[in-house]
Amino acid sequence: MDFLTNTNNLLLLATLITSGLALALPQILGRLNKQLLSVHTAVQWVNQRNAQIVDIRTADEYKTGHIAQSKHLPLADLDNGIKQLKLDSNKPVILVCLSGSRANTASGKFKKAGFTEVACMDGGISAWNQAGLPLVK
Repeated sequence: MDFLTNTNNLLLLATLITSGLALALPQILGRLNKQLLSVHTAVQWVNQRNAQIVDIRTADEYKTGHIAQSKHLPLADLDNGIKQLKLDSNKPVILVCLSGSRANTASGKFKKAGFTEVACMDGGISAWNQAGLPLVK
């Protein structure tokens, strides 16, 4: 009981809980909003829902290997390049980068461009590789 009566311990405990929530909340909200897809869910979306994959990595990263039938649009070219991809705005779009962080940045731009369903592949190409799925070079 002495642990809870010590003010320093309570402050440390509050800091631990707050920082844990701050780290976990984006992941939890992303999954609840269907913004983050696991690798296997992304494959299901492509196979069952004809989802379109857009790889937003740099040209050099894309050349090292990419998902079959994915479109390439580097994050730096996103503002002007979305229309040039000629994607169907009524079909789901899955954004892919190396680890998933850049894809989250691009998601809002696709939604502003009129795409109704945009998701990011959680873990990006790194997670794809870890799952043992093939890449095209």
